[in-house]
Amino acid sequence: MKKIFYLAAAMSIVAFASCEKQGGKEDEKEATKVTVAEDALVLHLPFEDGSVAVGEGVTFASKEGKAELVDGFIGKAYTNTSGNAKEAGYLKYNLAEANCIKSLKSFTFSAWVKRPALGSGAFFSVNGGEHDWGSTMQFFFDNSGEGEDGATYQQFNARIDSYKEGEDGAKFQASCWPNIQGPEFAKVDEWYHVARTYDAATGAWKVYADGVLTHEGIHEYGDPAGPFGDLDLASPTMNALYIGGWAAIIDGVNNQDWMTYYNGSIDEVRMYNRALTDQEIGQLWQQEKLINLE
Repeated sequence: MKKIFYLAAAMSIVAFASCEKQGGKEDEKEATKVTVAEDALVLHLPFEDGSVAVGEGVTFASKEGKAELVDGFIGKAYTNTSGNAKEAGYLKYNLAEANCIKSLKSFTFSAWVKRPALGSGAFFSVNGGEHDWGSTMQFFFDNSGEGEDGATYQQFNARIDSYKEGEDGAKFQASCWPNIQGPEFAKVDEWYHVARTYDAATGAWKVYADGVLTHEGIHEYGDPAGPFGDLDLASPTMNALYIGGWAAIIDGVNNQDWMTYYNGSIDEVRMYNRALTDQEIGQLWQQEKLINLE
């Protein structure tokens, strides 16, 4: 009987020690989770199983072509397994009439990307545009090449189509489209972090690579020119978000050859409803990198 008592006591101690260890590990993960601007986060696509971690009015619809969820920067990631920008591979998310993209006035877009080769391709595209681009918001890579300094440059572009009111009172879509290029975005076969922000109050846009500001400017509009102002993305035809391809091509609005699919991987897509500061972008990059190292 005594032996049974001692054995039970020993097992209890082992179990307690095990719980302590597991609790410590959980505490460690808790300490390195993403906490930056949590109150401003409106969309988070982790790509673990197609589910939406955060995103009002956003639901996973389908996986098309060569799109797969494979090992990524953190857990799983979207990947076009063909590695070919001409071969379709994308994820589709349905957008309800009321959704977190449509209500944005300012924004921050953040993601980890990895590609087997440089080139063109849209990796985040929201439909609803009333023009030949057939989209409201898109982030994409474009032309690459060698600069005068001998370095390889890659364009990392964004086009945001916002409604403005004309002199006749009618609304029309105007583009906020700062094109940038740099060697920071010409990395191949390695994960790196990209981010773009837009501040409606000032018209300022900024671009970051691995937590560091690389480009900035002011987007102006009107005569006399002033800050572009609040975004109005409330397109009546907005109903889908695509990861890995142009909305215009997928929806059959356009078929231009240069609108290629994304030939790589993308992970941890986050959208915020304000322009994060330089410090916050650096913290976001650092916190996600720490989670990757665990």
